Amino acid sequence: MATYKSLESLKSAILKEVRSAVDAAAQESKNVLQKNVDEFYTIPEGRYHRIGMLQAAPQLDTVFETKNGAIAQVSINTGTQYDPAGRDTETIYGYAEADGLIGKGGFWERSKEEIPKILEEEIEKRLG
Repeated sequence: MATYKSLESLKSAILKEVRSAVDAAAQESKNVLQKNVDEFYTIPEGRYHRIGMLQAAPQLDTVFETKNGAIAQVSINTGTQYDPAGRDTETIYGYAEADGLIGKGGFWERSKEEIPKILEEEIEKRLG
């Protein structure tokens, strides 16, 4: 086990590990969101042809360090110009999430359930 000359060096070492865990968890969380969104397309189309906009929407917005750790944000990009039937992208993606379109909804909810576990695992790996 490492020894630290001061409380400040111990704090610095812990923060480095926390930041590393947040970064790794953010990357894996984006992958989980992508996997869950990809599952939307496992339901056959039928007569309606999907163009795959949602599949390109998962994104890792930011990972940045703070004084006491790190913050990451994973989201679904609703800023793209896509307005079938006169509805904005955010509305259409909301229908998709709620099983209101042909596809497997619940991708965001499933991701929100999985992501905290990912962060816990990454912190456990480093500080366990």
